[in-house]
Amino acid sequence: MSIEIWIIIALAVVALVGLLAFGTTWLAFYSWLHRDLGGAPNLDRVARRVRIALEDGDALDGWFLPGRNHAMVLVLHGYGRDHHRAWRYGSFLNRAGYGVVAFDFRSSRSMRSGGRKPTTLGHHELPDARAALRWVRERGELAGCTIGVFGESLGGTVALLLAAESPEVAAVVVDCAFATGAHALEDSSERWARVPRWPTAAIARSVGRVLTGFDPGAVDGVSAAALLEKRPLFFIHSLNDNRFSADQPRMLWRAAGSKDPLWWIPDVGHNEGWIRLRGEYERRVLAFLDRHLRGVGEGLATDGSVVDGCEGAPAEGARGA
Repeated sequence: MSIEIWIIIALAVVALVGLLAFGTTWLAFYSWLHRDLGGAPNLDRVARRVRIALEDGDALDGWFLPGRNHAMVLVLHGYGRDHHRAWRYGSFLNRAGYGVVAFDFRSSRSMRSGGRKPTTLGHHELPDARAALRWVRERGELAGCTIGVFGESLGGTVALLLAAESPEVAAVVVDCAFATGAHALEDSSERWARVPRWPTAAIARSVGRVLTGFDPGAVDGVSAAALLEKRPLFFIHSLNDNRFSADQPRMLWRAAGSKDPLWWIPDVGHNEGWIRLRGEYERRVLAFLDRHLRGVGEGLATDGSVVDGCEGAPAEGARGA
């Protein structure tokens, strides 16, 4: 075979690999959406459908469940999910008397609702969360309600970003949040995609800039947590998380002053705590929110160390799956 043919073959292979990498990254930023109720009731049937205005003239699809105890919880879903995921948490919160607002991030909405934006690990998602919080504040029927935010995974990090700039948020619960976009890409490359974190994460950041106009690694939950030293946070992390290592919640917990409860849940995967330990999960979350949103109950005790189960947490720096 001539050298010219070998060159053509080599160029074709490189082009094919590049096209595959670009396509895979495109799918990551425009992920397939899962209607994941996880055994929770679909509260679309009873929730009030609302439109949440954005500052740029766009609007979000939202769902509102009125409460009865003068406290509201804004629930933020995670990556590759939509508002249906919020019902696993909204169901027990609303039963306990909390008003609940759930919505679709624009990166997770249907084409009928105006088209999707790419997932940006917080850059596009934070304005959506701001709009939902503003909707709650401006509803006359909700005047005087205390406000909490509950977020899982991507929604957890966005919850921290939102609370850091919004003093009206009285308490935050985050389940399996990531510390920074850079750490999220690195851990997900290694633990979920099973490829080396370098250069995979660097390539994802570069392609992300091209597709979205924003560096997905620049999102900084740690700096947000550092602004929340005087507000109550409840960190939850699954020890068999196949996306984010235990280092990430530990970084957030320390940045917030090492004052808050941090619940390590053994033997469960990413955001599976509610599914596997439903009764205990609901009891802990409600105890935390009842204390800090309603001023009742003892809350979750903390003495500057993590909540029970810390002996089951991996050593700092551990990367096991």
